[in-house]
Amino acid sequence: MTTRFRIDVVRLDTTQGDVTYRFPSPLTVLAGPVGVGKSTLFELIKFAVGGNAELTPVVDQYVRDVEVHLTVGQERYGLTRSLDSTKRNTIRVTDLITRERLPDRFVSREPMLSTLLLEALGLPTDMRAAARTRPTTNAGDRISFADIFTFMYVRQADINRDIASSQENYREPKRRSVFEVLFRITDAAILKTRSEIAEHNAELLKAENNYEVVLQFLRDSNTANRIDAENAHATAVEAEAAADTRLRELRESLAPVEDRATQTLRDLLSEAERTTNDARQTAVVLAQQQIDYTKERRRIVQELDRLGRLKDAGERLADFEFKVCPRCMQDVGRRHADTDLCRLCLQPDPLEAQVSPEGAASYSYEQRQLTEQLDELDDQVAASADRLVEVQRVVEHRQSLISQLTSDLSLRTRDRITPQLQVFNDVTQDLMEARARQLALEGVLRQWDRADDLGSASDRIRSEIERLRASLQRDEERLDDRKTEIFNELDAEFSATVAAMGVPGIEQARMDRNTYLPLLNGTPYKRVSPAGGIRTATQVAYWLTLMTVALRRRDTEYPAFLLIDSPRTSLNDDQLAAALYRRIVTRVAAAEDRLQIIMGDNELPSTYRRQYEQIDFTYDNPTIGTVAHPGPAVETLTPDEVEDVD
Repeated sequence: MTTRFRIDVVRLDTTQGDVTYRFPSPLTVLAGPVGVGKSTLFELIKFAVGGNAELTPVVDQYVRDVEVHLTVGQERYGLTRSLDSTKRNTIRVTDLITRERLPDRFVSREPMLSTLLLEALGLPTDMRAAARTRPTTNAGDRISFADIFTFMYVRQADINRDIASSQENYREPKRRSVFEVLFRITDAAILKTRSEIAEHNAELLKAENNYEVVLQFLRDSNTANRIDAENAHATAVEAEAAADTRLRELRESLAPVEDRATQTLRDLLSEAERTTNDARQTAVVLAQQQIDYTKERRRIVQELDRLGRLKDAGERLADFEFKVCPRCMQDVGRRHADTDLCRLCLQPDPLEAQVSPEGAASYSYEQRQLTEQLDELDDQVAASADRLVEVQRVVEHRQSLISQLTSDLSLRTRDRITPQLQVFNDVTQDLMEARARQLALEGVLRQWDRADDLGSASDRIRSEIERLRASLQRDEERLDDRKTEIFNELDAEFSATVAAMGVPGIEQARMDRNTYLPLLNGTPYKRVSPAGGIRTATQVAYWLTLMTVALRRRDTEYPAFLLIDSPRTSLNDDQLAAALYRRIVTRVAAAEDRLQIIMGDNELPSTYRRQYEQIDFTYDNPTIGTVAHPGPAVETLTPDEVEDVD
């Protein structure tokens, strides 16, 4: 049956106090001139139920929280959402029946507010809206309560332009899927099947791409098919076996060819190479010692220079006499002091001791020690240099010996061993090439196996796609009669509503079976000129038609709620405006409290003033009454400024 959805209370917590609105009537009109805040209040309602809303500066500056009391199906919830940028992802939830505080819900992470509201509406929470184009690889985005709310809220920005964001192509799969779900001309199983087909299409595309890559590799390997690859692999195995056999025969045929003299030469060569390596290592050690001795000698020379500078400085500063106290600047030149006392501090004067031969002895001792160390280092450096020259001569001699021994050994073995070694090398090369070819062909065979697996996987995916498409077709055919029946009712009701409202220039009005949008005189809604309020009147007629058919049938999931912002602003015809309100009042009365419509408008027809609840606003009494209104110059939510980002 049609789902009950009502907004009972809207409360704004502002910096100047609370503002509360109650909506007990099935039809409530918020009336007032442009700029008093009607659209702002509607956007705050959308914000409270988890949507992204266009908010004016006065809201950002003065409103702290917005609270909405909802009746959804059998549940009643209080939802409170903060306007603070750091808290607005969190919605505080209260069960208004039990007065119990429920766990918080979130806008963009689990547990989500959307899940709570969809469950209360009796709708599945895991539905996805896959694209209808074939073959699509997009499994579709998850259908949220925000998508349902586009069928419940007509913004001022869209009243004369768009129906449920139908002109935004990326939202088209969701809009159509939501329409079908609400009228039960599709179900969760059908939506799931469409998503699975899209996912399998993506898998098939990936498998086919991989299959093509493997085939290209196999074409580059010069193997037209698996049989060619297997034959080439067998040939490589045979070549490997033949080369291995020939290699064993060569090893067995090589008799010892070395005599005693040759062996002696080999022993001498090995010993020469060993001693040469030892000498080279010794040369490296001696070279490092030279570096270390040089560094130590440089340090000692620096220390001797430092001591010389200290001695020279002491001798130069010893004759200084203070004539004035450096602290208080008093004259101390005339102060009487004993000859062995300092004229400045009157303490025993160590000056004589410092310049005496005994005082200077410490300098001479340290210099003498450093000089002796320097001489010793010079001796060590010289000895090390002599040793390094000697070792280098040994290395040169050993290298010359190695060259001579190598030459003698080559002359003795060249004519007897070289031919066999050449044959041995050739056979070894054949063996390695055969093994390399075999390994390469084994890789090719593995790629043929992979190609077969990918081909089989592609076939399985195609079979699964065909099975899912057949299942989808059966499920859709099962609902074809219902779809035809519902659209016949929608056509009849829509035509009657447009005629009753007297929309100018419209002789034929019906619903498009593919887009689920109005066709006016056979022309899609978005191509009809907005002049004369035709689009606005058509939009109101469209939503009233959907609501009327849903309420009449009592077998849909359609929420019996409609929030419409400012239809009168786009209607220049008072007679058309009166007909629009007459139709709305009639439909609300026929619904017998099963429907709630909240409208915002200005310049309302006076004929039906007593047929609905009306809340009047002025610049002195704006919707956010706790904040002083600046007057007609206030910034408003105009159609050009509002951009929904749900």
